[in-house]
Amino acid sequence: MHVTVETRVGIFVLTALAILVYLGLQVGAFRFDATSYTPYIVQCPDSNGLSKKAEVKIAGVKVGWIKEIQLADGPQANVTVMVLKKYTLYRNARAVVRSQSLLGGKYLEIVPGDPGQEALASGAVLSPGGAPAPTIDDLLKKFNAIADNVERVTASFCTVFGDAQGAEQGKKTFDNLSATADRLASFSSTLERVFGRNEEQLDRFLHIGSDVNRLADRLDNDIFPSFKESIARISDVFDRDFCRIATRLESTTDALEQACIQARDGIGQASCVAKKINDGSGLLGKLVNDDGPYRDLQYATQGLRNYFAKMDRMQFVFDAHVESMHRPAENYNHSDAKGYFDVRLHPNEDHFYQLQLVSSERGYRTRHDVYKHYVDDQNRPIDTSCMKLDDVDKLRFIYNEKLDVYNRNTLKLGFQFGKVFKNVALRFGLFEGAAGLALDVDMPVRTENFRWLTSLEAFDFSGWNRQEDRRPHLKWLNRMYLMRNIYLTFGADDFASKKNANVFFGAGIRFGDDDAKMLLGGMGGAGSLATGGRIGIRTGTSTVIR
Repeated sequence: MHVTVETRVGIFVLTALAILVYLGLQVGAFRFDATSYTPYIVQCPDSNGLSKKAEVKIAGVKVGWIKEIQLADGPQANVTVMVLKKYTLYRNARAVVRSQSLLGGKYLEIVPGDPGQEALASGAVLSPGGAPAPTIDDLLKKFNAIADNVERVTASFCTVFGDAQGAEQGKKTFDNLSATADRLASFSSTLERVFGRNEEQLDRFLHIGSDVNRLADRLDNDIFPSFKESIARISDVFDRDFCRIATRLESTTDALEQACIQARDGIGQASCVAKKINDGSGLLGKLVNDDGPYRDLQYATQGLRNYFAKMDRMQFVFDAHVESMHRPAENYNHSDAKGYFDVRLHPNEDHFYQLQLVSSERGYRTRHDVYKHYVDDQNRPIDTSCMKLDDVDKLRFIYNEKLDVYNRNTLKLGFQFGKVFKNVALRFGLFEGAAGLALDVDMPVRTENFRWLTSLEAFDFSGWNRQEDRRPHLKWLNRMYLMRNIYLTFGADDFASKKNANVFFGAGIRFGDDDAKMLLGGMGGAGSLATGGRIGIRTGTSTVIR
């Protein structure tokens, strides 16, 4: 019995759907190894930055994940964590919220406690411990404190030098410094003259003690003549050095006088500036006496804080994959291959926007219609329906001719809006240049190393991209994650078409916003290895396609 391609595609789709329904009915939990974990409750005064499915670590090693976050009766949050049973927690165990990097997400660090204590039972409560990771708000508060300190120092400077009494005190200070410098110069010159006159005598005095008797015998013959010559030389040196010292003293006095004049002028200018500041004149005076700049700075700080809060909530996902068809498509002699590049923007956990760029070897169809009208020699229209013509003449004088042109336009743009409902997401917008909608389901078969996402898309409802078939374009796409960022694809493309139905296989790669933040943190020299990287929106109690 001959089995057509359409029958094979239908059997393939029905078999996959049967497997999908069977797994959905048989699997009752999202994790097959949930029994290998022990639940605990952590009481956190501030759970800002934590989210479901976030990592739980002990000494930097991942040992579990966050299952649920709930608001307690008091001003705190109860965080339910799942920890592998092979890691035992004791009575004095505690948990601290940590940041993976400056731009990265947050995780929960657990200190197991003293093994000599009693082991905690399942569902026990852990108290928070240690200082939490600093936030942008803490940095802004410290910046405001620094600004207040600068303002107080400026006010103190204005108080000291802002009036005539402060200027007079400054002048007296510089006068005292000038007098002290004069006395030091006089003392230095005196010491220099003393050592200059008695240098050789001191040397000779030290050598005289070795032989006093012999020195007494030679005193008349050697010492006195030498002493006279030394006195003459000392007189010459003294006269020469005295002139040089006097010149230096004069230049030093001039320099001190100029310094005093400049100091007096500087104090006068400072007094003038302080007076203008007190009167509120000029830019600095207006900044000190007017509350408007402070309010503007406070408003700008609040705006910056809100902007960082929005940026912290916003998440991006980058996805690229290829699809290789198994047989030639309509109006194309080769097997088609498609490539997809998607960028998803998640402003919150319930909505997302997706920008899509699609490339196809077969290309997309463009139509061009040509209409012909006939007139007589006086430019009057001819009604061809009233003409008595045979079949050959009718073909010659046909007035409406339709021409189909197939351009190999291999690129198409898509833009979609999405809404998340727990494990299901709905999308609508442009799919490969045509309006359509899609349904995404996160299958409940995910383990630590496996995940299955399935999607059903419907677009091009009038069959614009086909030649004679007007059925809508239906596509079934499956992504199986064997690793966190790498997955395999399979499914059926345009399986409702008569001639264009195809089965495809391929592969893809996907990166979340935490992967990009980890890369930026490494480039900035943070020096920490961030192993996070969510690829799902956390909504309710489960994760939807990201």
